[in-house]
Amino acid sequence: MHIDDNLDLRGDGTVACRHCSTVTGRASNPLGDALVRQGSPREAGPSVRADSSNFADRAVLLRQVFCPSCLALLQAEIVPADEPSWRTRSLSVTATEAGQ
Repeated sequence: MHIDDNLDLRGDGTVACRHCSTVTGRASNPLGDALVRQGSPREAGPSVRADSSNFADRAVLLRQVFCPSCLALLQAEIVPADEPSWRTRSLSVTATEAGQ
């Protein structure tokens, strides 16, 4: 089942990279086996230039999640440094969907 442009849910409940077929997790934690890199928000690109302290009262960071094999970028977010990822995914498949 197609999750997004980068991930597929397989019949055995694993989630795999659509680019190289490497398993990145299971339906309950699709990115559990992916690589996570954290850095300065400025590393997000040229449009992120201002110092984050101008906008937030605590430190923020860029969190990127990559396929462990081909390094395709699967998720990116700029978040408070002291908080876990806001973007969590959990998949459930009904019997009707599984038969398609």
